[in-house]
Amino acid sequence: MSLLTIVCKNLWHQKVRSGLTILGVGISIAAFVSLSGLTDNLEKSLQSTYKARGTDLVVMEKATLDIFSSTIDQSYIESLKRIPHVKQAAPILFYFYAVKFKQYFLLYGWETDSYHFEEFKIVGSALRNDYDALVGAVAAKRLNKFQGDEINIRGEKFRICGVFQSMNMLEESGIIVPLNTLQRIKKTPGKITAINVRLDCNDSLKMSLEQRQAISQQVQDKINSEFSDLEVKDVRDFVSTPFAIVFSFTWAISIVVFIIVVMGIINTMSTAVLERKKEIGILLAIGWRKYRIITLVLFESAIYGLLGGIIGVILGCTMTRSLITAPAVQGFISMMPDDLFIVKSLGLSVLVGVFAGVYPAVKAVSIEPIDVLRYE
Repeated sequence: MSLLTIVCKNLWHQKVRSGLTILGVGISIAAFVSLSGLTDNLEKSLQSTYKARGTDLVVMEKATLDIFSSTIDQSYIESLKRIPHVKQAAPILFYFYAVKFKQYFLLYGWETDSYHFEEFKIVGSALRNDYDALVGAVAAKRLNKFQGDEINIRGEKFRICGVFQSMNMLEESGIIVPLNTLQRIKKTPGKITAINVRLDCNDSLKMSLEQRQAISQQVQDKINSEFSDLEVKDVRDFVSTPFAIVFSFTWAISIVVFIIVVMGIINTMSTAVLERKKEIGILLAIGWRKYRIITLVLFESAIYGLLGGIIGVILGCTMTRSLITAPAVQGFISMMPDDLFIVKSLGLSVLVGVFAGVYPAVKAVSIEPIDVLRYE
């Protein structure tokens, strides 16, 4: 009889207990998948937003946790343009606003000639007047608005001059208005959130990746040395920095959850070992090596982890899809399937199961056949 057959019979013999243990593992993995998935997908959305626009560096206020708390003076733009290898410097102003009840949108304040508009597919016309607004395709669908309609922002009426499609869902879920208009609405004249910088080195096909990275670092060093109240980062570091804290919280919560899972599997497997004490003693008496008993128990624990992991991944992905379609966050996060993340989640679940089976396995091989058979 194979190990798999024995394990399946053991699981089937205690259907209720096995089902509850697998469900507990599944719920825990679902929490991990949904938390990590949301964070990871939001980070990818932000990275793709900046890469799609050809942005190399982001300049923002120094010592701020995230870009939304950054405020810098717009006059820095001209100074940045004079730095060697800086091709373009485009200001950007962010503002979260609930256009409808519990429907939040990200408002972008851009200059009308900004390079950010490159690669946009616009149905209608670009920004021309102070009260023109470009609405992303996703935002237009949520608002049920079309080109030529009006939209109210902070009590002021804007005409939707066009509906645009971008290479990123986060942008398509937003509304773009002229920079000076958004500054007036926010009552922050001359202030912006950040400056996106394009470098000229990426236009040259003759330069190697190392040369481009060296030029990028030179520009960063130049900005950091000349402007004490500014901080500059390349796109990857800029997006990853705030998420490092979020990932730390996610892992802290996940560790607590996994400890509960481990204790649950240990309890289930320890009880199973006690109930099958006679069976294990007989197996040892007929010549089974202790390592086979250990393998049997660990294999059964791993099956708990695997089945729980499969259920958890399905539940987690379902929860994530439900969350990203909620009105409060719809459009800010896109669901990007990541096969590697799913495989890692399943692997982690199996690893947790194996780890939880160590103590019951040790208890199993400590059984003396003579003590079991003496009373038979």
